[in-house]
Amino acid sequence: MGEFLQINVPDCPSGLRINEYFSYPSISLIFASLSISCFIFATIIAFKYNSVDVFNKKIRTQTISNTLWIVYYLALGLRGASNTIRYAMDKTREEHVEEVFFIASLTLHGFTALALTLALNHQRRYRSTSQQQATHRENEPLLLQQIQQENRNSSKWTTTIKKHFSLLEVFFLLCFVCFLVFVYVEIDKENTVFYYILLAFFILQHIPIIVLVLMIAFAFSREGPTRKSRAFIILGAIFNLSNYLPLFVWAKYLPGGCPMYIFSYVDLIQLFDFASLLFFFLFLRSEYVRNQEECIWTAVSQIQDTFDFRLF
Repeated sequence: MGEFLQINVPDCPSGLRINEYFSYPSISLIFASLSISCFIFATIIAFKYNSVDVFNKKIRTQTISNTLWIVYYLALGLRGASNTIRYAMDKTREEHVEEVFFIASLTLHGFTALALTLALNHQRRYRSTSQQQATHRENEPLLLQQIQQENRNSSKWTTTIKKHFSLLEVFFLLCFVCFLVFVYVEIDKENTVFYYILLAFFILQHIPIIVLVLMIAFAFSREGPTRKSRAFIILGAIFNLSNYLPLFVWAKYLPGGCPMYIFSYVDLIQLFDFASLLFFFLFLRSEYVRNQEECIWTAVSQIQDTFDFRLF
């Protein structure tokens, strides 16, 4: 196993009874708490902030949908679970199992960056510009759109993909694929050149996140997010900066030891994730509330104009 695959985070705290159960207690518990928090957030978003009810019918339009945010929280939760197992297991045994969980964690780290990028790009396309109203077909009610979407057969998937995926999103996906390729190449070859190429693609994957956040937060549009929402997304992005480098890089360059007895500097870096999760959730909730009433009003108005209520 390559040098950078080795666990090199500080063992905090040490010499306690908890060390009998966790090889690295503090960071194991941090990742476990992070994983549970992510799954809770994902569940709340899925059931409360991903559709609206109109006449007992759930409607999910582009301005309302938070599906990509759900994917992001689930992926981050799985990464936390993978790291929990990796850092909790006996560090003197099961080296092969540890390597499997490391690969899983690093792969999920790249995927969370992709999911967050796609979620932010969705926000930019459908909620943060004056063109967001054009995302609905003017002559077709939202309720009818929803029914038609549910009745489409699998032969329409190709058309749907072409319609909803831009070239920019294809670029995001290619960056993730390149990252995965060099993850497995570096693990197999253990080459310094491949190692730095891997880090380059890791950082490249995260650059669009900060760019999209700036575009959303400072977009000159009267129909975009409120000032409160813009503050939430900026704070979420700031605390998310800790994810722009893998954990083994932070552990390599930050001071070792346990300056706060139960926490190391690496542990504190991971704690920023909790703040990031909270602010991103507050942002997407604020955007959902902002667009919810307009979505319901538009649906009801179009239904009144086009439905023949004599059929009921």
